[in-house]
Amino acid sequence: MRKLVVIALTLLLISCSVDNDSQITSYELASITSHDLPDEFVLGKTYDVRVDFVFPSDCNNFQALDARRAGTTSEERSQIYISVVTAVVENSSCTRDVIGATSSTKFVVTIDEERDYTFRFWKGQEGDEAIYEEVTVPVVMEQL
Repeated sequence: MRKLVVIALTLLLISCSVDNDSQITSYELASITSHDLPDEFVLGKTYDVRVDFVFPSDCNNFQALDARRAGTTSEERSQIYISVVTAVVENSSCTRDVIGATSSTKFVVTIDEERDYTFRFWKGQEGDEAIYEEVTVPVVMEQL
């Protein structure tokens, strides 16, 4: 019985054909063009933050939004780096030298530190140096 299951699964996997002209060849970051951070945060609250970005070319597709804290200390936890990861899909219907469309996505941040939060939005690259837009948002206590 066990052999039959293995043979059936093998035949099923062999007979499945994925007819796809596209192939992911690499990953690139997309330039973040704007965001909707509030003027201030309230300690203990959770916020949805929208980011707008432009694809590097019309061969790029959204892969993920990467929003990560700089570390584990209180100071590092209040520093957040944000970038948009795209997959480069090479096929006959795209052109690498044409700037891609704009799009948006969001991330969620919970304000759990009693200090200002600094966000660094990835804008691009100059040589080996990453370029970030830095935005600092103060944290206030909830008013009763």
